[in-house]
Amino acid sequence: MPRRRVFTDAQITALFALPTAEADLIRHYTLGPDDLAVIARRRRPHNRLGFALQLCALRFPGRLIRPGELIPLVIVTFVAEQLDIDPGALADYAIRAPTRYDQLDALRDAFGFRTFTQPDHRELSTWLVPIALATVSAIHVAEALMAELRRRRIAAPGPTTIERMVATALLQAERHAAAKLSGTLSAEKRTALDALLDNHPGNAVSSLAWARQSPGAPGHRSMTRLIDQLRHLRQVGITPTATDGIHADRVRQLAREGSRLTAQHLRALGPLRRHAVLIVTVLDTITRLTDEAIGLFDRLIGRMFRRAERRASANLQSNARSLNDKVRLLTKLGDALFEARETGADAFAAVDKVIPWDRFAEVVAEAKGLIKDDGPDYLALAESNHALLRRVGPLFLDAFEFQGIAAVTGLLRAVAALRTFYAGTRRTLPKDLPTGFIRRSWRPAVFRDGAIDGQAYELCHFAELRDRLRAGDVWVVGSRQYRAVEDQLISKPLFAEMKAAGPLTVAVPNDAALYLQDRKDLLEARLREVCEKAAQDQLVDVRLSGDTLKISPLQAATPEDAERLADRVYARMPRVRITDLLDEVAEWTGIADCFTHLRTGLPAEDRRVVLTAVLADATNLGLTRMAEACSVASYKQLAWTAGWHISEDAYGRALARIVAAQQGQPLAARFGSGTASSSDGQHFPLGGRGEVTGAVNPHKGAGPAISFYTHISDRYAPYHTKAISVAESEAAHVIDGLLYHGTDAGIAVHHVDGGGVSDHVFALCSLLGFRFAPRIPNLHDRRLYAFGPAAAWPRLEPFIAGRIDEALIQAHWDDVLRLATSIRTGAVPASLMLKRLGSYPRQNGLALALREVGRIERTAFTLEWLQNPALRRQATAELNKGESRNGLARAVCFHRLGRIPDRTPENQQHRAGGLNLVVAAIILWNTVYMELAIDSLRAGGERIPDEMLSHLAPLGWQHINLTGDYLWRANRVPSTIGYRPLRAPTELLAA
Repeated sequence: MPRRRVFTDAQITALFALPTAEADLIRHYTLGPDDLAVIARRRRPHNRLGFALQLCALRFPGRLIRPGELIPLVIVTFVAEQLDIDPGALADYAIRAPTRYDQLDALRDAFGFRTFTQPDHRELSTWLVPIALATVSAIHVAEALMAELRRRRIAAPGPTTIERMVATALLQAERHAAAKLSGTLSAEKRTALDALLDNHPGNAVSSLAWARQSPGAPGHRSMTRLIDQLRHLRQVGITPTATDGIHADRVRQLAREGSRLTAQHLRALGPLRRHAVLIVTVLDTITRLTDEAIGLFDRLIGRMFRRAERRASANLQSNARSLNDKVRLLTKLGDALFEARETGADAFAAVDKVIPWDRFAEVVAEAKGLIKDDGPDYLALAESNHALLRRVGPLFLDAFEFQGIAAVTGLLRAVAALRTFYAGTRRTLPKDLPTGFIRRSWRPAVFRDGAIDGQAYELCHFAELRDRLRAGDVWVVGSRQYRAVEDQLISKPLFAEMKAAGPLTVAVPNDAALYLQDRKDLLEARLREVCEKAAQDQLVDVRLSGDTLKISPLQAATPEDAERLADRVYARMPRVRITDLLDEVAEWTGIADCFTHLRTGLPAEDRRVVLTAVLADATNLGLTRMAEACSVASYKQLAWTAGWHISEDAYGRALARIVAAQQGQPLAARFGSGTASSSDGQHFPLGGRGEVTGAVNPHKGAGPAISFYTHISDRYAPYHTKAISVAESEAAHVIDGLLYHGTDAGIAVHHVDGGGVSDHVFALCSLLGFRFAPRIPNLHDRRLYAFGPAAAWPRLEPFIAGRIDEALIQAHWDDVLRLATSIRTGAVPASLMLKRLGSYPRQNGLALALREVGRIERTAFTLEWLQNPALRRQATAELNKGESRNGLARAVCFHRLGRIPDRTPENQQHRAGGLNLVVAAIILWNTVYMELAIDSLRAGGERIPDEMLSHLAPLGWQHINLTGDYLWRANRVPSTIGYRPLRAPTELLAA
């Protein structure tokens, strides 16, 4: 019998709690005529009321009311009203003990209820095992058990028995899964798995730990190491089908355990469980390494072209003076020749006056040397990188199996041909290489003098392979991220069934004709309105003249009185350590309970240790230095807690609680409606090991960096954050935050700045039911589209680039709906599909159709933007909230000068999650105490209009001590009202 807890006290309480919500009372505690007839047989009112309550409790949650149990008044009143009895009569119920037992016998005889027996224990324990096989959540198993007890009309036993039964079922499910996984192993494979726990040759770590290490900077050494790691794990011989029949949640749990257990811990496990964990860990690591290898290949090819661009830019800069001299000479020669033509003078003499002919010949020769082809010099690029390609290319092609759509058959044939060539002994490429995949821009470099240039061909091949992998036209067997697009979307047969069964989970009609007619009417109406207002100069702050579009910048809308009010409010705020602030928020929201143990599902014994580990992430201090700066845990305790309790899911659950608490504050309702939000990326430089693998965005700085892309509601709640590469487009991640945030925030309108804008995002937001309202930079350069000829709207004709391709949308409407449904249901992340669709070649129908839908939505929005100054002001106000939140985040993440040292995506996401959680906690704490401060000011006689409160922001941190030692109080001593005392006016004068 397992001796482990699987429930928290709060979960046990909730499992056995009587319902108190009105809807639950109506559903579970409404008595029918037959019930009332049986109840009426009790002679006295208090016995009838007690009997009815016992009946209701047995029906839900399925247990007996304990002697002396205090029943909530709302329940007593609800039942008493149905019996026409005074609720106070319950005080006399069951004064005689035999009365209670007599009524229990009556309940059994009249309604078939019975007590829990040993045979029931055995039978239900067996019944529970299939339930436990389909989940890893103890509370889900317990809820299923309670529901089955209710169905069988068996009074639930005590919490200890329930917990023991659930723990046993989960343990049996674990053993069943482990036996099924280990059953696929031969003796040789078991030996190979155990050998992974031995030290790798030449390393001080185990082979498994060595294989799980992330690569370094893009280069042949990193690629060689990655391929070696893959080969080492593949030699064990575990096939991906080994996990077939095991629930996905249990597989993920085993994989997370394997990622945290050391070789020493794995050796201590029993053979059955050890091999099960190792099987899943090996398969998960192979998949991760496959994705990392493809990503490394992508960055390596991209770095070749970026280096060529930098060299070209440097050459241009170094030749700038020479080019300027020649342009100046050309100007003088032109003026001289024009003058000679007008006067009839000799042209040669005119040239000779400007520059001697011998010098002129030298200048022409110099100019010829400065001539460069348009676009990259592919020949020079191929020559300078050929040695690197010859090192990386054979490894990459030999390590993976590539598949693709019919359009890339030629490229796949080239992959096979180069793989054969690299494996052989020939020094020159064969003459019959496939060339159909070579694009027009590459052909002059590849085909020279009637023959194929080998170096250019190889570079062209790998560049095209990189592009097709990005787009999804080519995929890799065994990859998670670079799978076939069809495998990631909902299957066509299933989509057809969903479509036939009822409305899809999208915000547009299933019929393309209906959608197009609706948008056509909308666009034509808005085009007409804008044209009419432009002709009468009625567009507020907008000047539309010819091909010129100018929008006057918005003026500051925050009144000076609001700024002074903010100063007074923050002056009353209590001074607090960040540790005390977190502890107080944890007490309000229970966020520490969200950081449950990976395997047991129980929270940490000391919440201060968990919160300290969160602070180490948020402040960028790290566990080593945090152990020195805190007083509650050693480094080993923090490392263990971070490894087993801190996860991306846990951060998400904790954030959801804080967001719910903050959004529900009365003062937060003054900040916004709660239905609008914005998102923006915040860049943090990478340092230490993270600097090696970081990407560089020349528009954001010269060094490697990471971006934390955060969504914030109009009530200042940062409800989602994601660590992304600084080189990635922010637009790809807009939808992820709107769909997958996991909080109760009901967002309907979303704003972004220029980095989050794309036609594909416009399209998906419309399809998914979000109103996308970005602040588009350089709006005059963004062309509009219409259903009719541009000449129909003369004032806008210079800005209309063309017509909407209705036929294309209709032809691919089902594919567009399938994509939107797949994203809405979580079958595939929106960011992954947006990145792939953005990389598709022009002939891809889905990408083009989605772009056309985006053009419709962007045009409709732009026309509204021009005639609605309130929309422009709202977008600016919401984006300013996000930028102000970034200032608070920068203040919290101050250690190491804000340079993030982590190089793995998982650890970078932990930094982002910890930072966002602490920022959200500060915002909640500020919101609560700002309201107390406002009430205090009003109580002191100050008149503060409610409309002034919308200009306040809970983003201040001057009153919070973010630096120094991170000390925790053993017991927080609140004031009599449960909150810290505000700073008195006398304190302010003294300060």
